[in-house]
Amino acid sequence: MHWLPHVTGIDNLSGRWYGFWSGFGGILERLLELAVLALILLRHHNCHIDRCLRIGRAPVEGTPWRVCWHHHPDGKPTHAHILAMHRQHKRRQTGAQ
Repeated sequence: MHWLPHVTGIDNLSGRWYGFWSGFGGILERLLELAVLALILLRHHNCHIDRCLRIGRAPVEGTPWRVCWHHHPDGKPTHAHILAMHRQHKRRQTGAQ
């Protein structure tokens, strides 16, 4: 077990805390930074409904808000709805040319 203090950086290599922060403590610092970044991204992209942690991908027409499909006023689009919208878009493209 004599390797454990050296790997974690607590065996006083060049000073009291130098070994820790340049070794094992540096990993902890990076993990904390990643956790803060993940929270920022989650807060920026989550549903605008209070206390909803789902990712908000669906824009609400007439507002600047994005909500999840669970809270969207039109509900989640079905396969038939997506196909109908695609066909309508194709008709518009061929009619405009």
